Formats: sequence, C-alpha cells, structure tokens
Amino acid sequence: MTLHNIDRAVQPQRVSVSSIKIPKPDIIVLNNGFKVLVINAGSQDLARVEVIFRAGTRFQPKPLVANAAISLLRDGTISRTSQQIAEELDFYGSFLEPSFSRDFASVTFYTIGKHFYRSLDVLADILTNPTYPQHELELFCKKGKQSLLVDLEKVSTLSRQRFFSALFGSNHPYGSFATPNDYDVLSQTDLVQFRNRYHKASNGLIVIAGKVDAKQVDFILNGFNNPIFKQCGEIELGLPSFTTTDYRVFSYKKDAVQAALRIGRVLPKRNHPDMPGLVVLNTILGGYFGSRLMRNIREDKGFTYGISSFIIPMAELSALVVSTEVGSAFAESTVDEVFKEMLKLQTEPVSNDELELVRGYMTGQVLRTFDGPFAIADSLASLFQYNNLDFEYINNLIRTINEITPTQLLGLAKKYLDVDRMVVSIAGSKRIRGYKE
Repeated sequence: MTLHNIDRAVQPQRVSVSSIKIPKPDIIVLNNGFKVLVINAGSQDLARVEVIFRAGTRFQPKPLVANAAISLLRDGTISRTSQQIAEELDFYGSFLEPSFSRDFASVTFYTIGKHFYRSLDVLADILTNPTYPQHELELFCKKGKQSLLVDLEKVSTLSRQRFFSALFGSNHPYGSFATPNDYDVLSQTDLVQFRNRYHKASNGLIVIAGKVDAKQVDFILNGFNNPIFKQCGEIELGLPSFTTTDYRVFSYKKDAVQAALRIGRVLPKRNHPDMPGLVVLNTILGGYFGSRLMRNIREDKGFTYGISSFIIPMAELSALVVSTEVGSAFAESTVDEVFKEMLKLQTEPVSNDELELVRGYMTGQVLRTFDGPFAIADSLASLFQYNNLDFEYINNLIRTINEITPTQLLGLAKKYLDVDRMVVSIAGSKRIRGYKE
C-alpha cells in the first residue's frame, strides 16, 4: 500500500467551475393550463410530486385563509376521512407535506415505487375533492392559535414581524401578519372560496422527480389534467405599491434577556441583472460561517452565537435581511458593527484572498443544489417561481461568482448597502432612544 504525505498547512487549489450542465426536464403543458416538469433521475425506487399554486398569503381576502386552504387539504375528501387518508399514506410508505409563502402554496408528495399508483390516487383525491370538515378546521384553529400565542412571546417573532411591517407597511400583503383573534373568525366558506379561486392550473406547476417511467408519468398527468383546475376568468396578480416610512422600530418585551435584531431593505427581484453580484456580496457580508459579520460580531466581539444575512426571493422583489439575537445590552452596539461592515464594503475593495475563498464556497453551494433528483426538483421549482424558468440564471450566477471583481462589488455595495436606507427592527426589554415603539 502506498502512503501519501499530505501537508495540511497548504490549502488545496480551487478548481473553478465555468458552467453547470443542468439536467433539462421534459416540459409538458396540460389542457387545463398546468405546466409539468419531469426529472427522471436517481437510483432509488422513490418518486416525488410537487404541485405548486400561485396561492400564497398575498392573495388571501383575510388572514390565515391561504395557510388553512393548503394545510387542510389532507384532512378529508368526499370519499375519505382524515383518519383514512393518514392510514392509507402510512400503509403505502408515503408522505405529504403542505407549505405556503407570501406568493405560493404547494403540496409535496413522496412515495415508493411499490405503491406508486395507489398512493398517487390518494394524492389526486386530496387535491381534487377536499371538503375541509368543520371539526378539522376547529382543531386547526385551536392548535394554530395556541402556537401563535407561544410564538408571540418570542423576541425573534416580534422583531421579524415588525421588520416586514416597517418595510412594506402593516396593511401591505408582504407586511401584514395574523393575530390570535383571526383564528376565531376563520370559516369553512373562506377556505372553499379561496381554493376554488386560486388552486388553479394557470401559473401553476407540477414537478415530478425521481425514478419514474413513462407509464407512471402518464398516470400522474391523467390525474391532474382535470377541468376542476382550469381557471375561469382573470386573477389580479399585481402587487400593491408600498412606501417604507419607519426605518428604526422597537418592540418591547418585558424581562427578555435577549434582544432580536432584523436589519435590511428591499432589493430587486431575482431576475434583475444585479442579483448574481448581490448574492456574492451578501455571502461576503453574512452569508456563510466565515463571513465578515460572523468574524466581527461572533468571533471578535462575542455578542452572539450566530449572525447571518440572506436574500429572501419573492415573486415581484427580494429582501436583504440580517438576523441575530444578542444580549439586551449589546443591541445598539451590534447594529453599529453591522453598519460598520456595510460601510467597509462601500469604501474598501474586497481582497483577492477573501474573494477566492468565497468563490470556492459559493461554487460548492450551487453544485449542491443539483445533487440528486429531489435537489434538482427544488432548484427547478425555484427557477419557475422567481426566474420564469430561465435556465441560464444558474450559469450566469456561476459566471458571476468566477468573474466578479472587487471594483464591481464596491459599486454594488455603494448602490445597495446605504445604511440610512436600512430598516432596523429590535425586540427586547431595553428601550432604545430614537426607535419608534
């Protein structure tokens, strides 16, 4: 056996990736308007079907309707009770997961090949024949109200909600939040009407991924090529205008030991030409464990165990958010240090060594998003939601990671990291002068 001596003090050379060969899915458009992506990949006898509707909370006529309409689909149909659905899926080794955001609502379904057809029959029934039983709605409201009451005791929840309310306005679809009392006025009729209007194929997507053959794909398509999903009439998809008026806001929480901080601003939507560069800039600022915010505020100052910045994509725009929790006495100092790092990015070019480190990290992260059929499905669903299935976006991001210069990053920082335009939301027990409570 040959032994190799490795000098672990020498960093391995990074091999640049110029492009990613994205597995192009088969794209099918059903008669009712559904767009279907098929990714036949993987060695395990598993399949995943995700059905996405443009039916997020921004479209709901009253709070909680979008959440309940997607979450309660599995709690009863014309022919099955919630118990029967749960028992069948458990027997078939299948799993169903509803989710929702500001813009979209979806159901993700996992199953094994052995029980593929029977389990998919249950999924089709759930999506086409839900009844929203009154007793299930009452249980949903009881649990949800209790959970929300618990969450509202957390400074992280208070800071996050106040941040988005300040950013967009408390009456804007992106800035409004449910209250515990909203559960008391949620009705079965609300859910039925919302589903009938928004759980439609227009602007909808079905993503089929895993080890599936043509017969199985046809079975899925036949189940969802149903006139019930066909849209009747137009739906207004425009986002209301907003104005940010409060840039420093505070939420008081008696006896809180920690203070929660959210700092950020609105950015362009993800298909904007500046976005690939902003993704790199955000990674340098706070997007990974070796970021500047982590080195400063965690390692140097010791204010927190962790701090991060991230870009939240939405259908019409994006938002930059810096998030952390610190001791109540360090909240103002933490804001100052975050701003200091933002200002430094506007005035001092990023060193080649730091940029090279970030290039390697980001390339690995992008490659990971296409590792396996389910990861590919997630990435393609994201491309549908935020980039109109522009497959070139990924290669453009890789190209930007490899080619962006310190000078270009400096320009992006000056354009987007103006600290005076950043909304700061702090929740804690120590009131701060100059912040609107």
